[in-house]
Amino acid sequence: MDLIFVADSVENSQPFLRAASKADYRIMKLIGPEDEASRYVESLRPDAMLIVSAAIDNSILREMRAVTKKRPTPMLLFTRDSSSDSIASAVKAGVSAYIVDCEDPERMGSLLDVAKARFHEQQRLKNELVETKNALQERKTIEKAKGIIMESRRLSEGQAYNALRKLAMNHNKRMGEIAEQIIAASEVLV
Repeated sequence: MDLIFVADSVENSQPFLRAASKADYRIMKLIGPEDEASRYVESLRPDAMLIVSAAIDNSILREMRAVTKKRPTPMLLFTRDSSSDSIASAVKAGVSAYIVDCEDPERMGSLLDVAKARFHEQQRLKNELVETKNALQERKTIEKAKGIIMESRRLSEGQAYNALRKLAMNHNKRMGEIAEQIIAASEVLV
């Protein structure tokens, strides 16, 4: 597994670097919290990002948000900061797993697996949400176009739907695309 490792100090990072080496993980880049992790994640495309920081501060949160925005990646955070505000902020910024006071860095492998699984499930849910929103928007567009057809041609709802469906089939397009064209044309004519 290829990792980008973000550490706030050399001292804090050593046990995790040894554990990563034993587990045959490849550290692609070792950086500090101010070193624009998002740039390295974007160019190196690691399997995950490992963050070791005594406390959660704005620079770490800023970098996690930038990674989440530019190229979402599983992020595993080891810290001594057990503050509920820090946990909430880190989760909101995109961390996949938040581990407080880890006494055994050897557990890193299983924790990385959990972080990756959680990350992939979150990505699946986000994609599903986007698809659902798009389908709802398309449905609203179709309903609006149906209304325009009903009014302009004096048709029933069923007849307007069938006319819209027939137009879509004849032009080999989705009903939503045809509906958008009908709405655009009606706005020009009004």
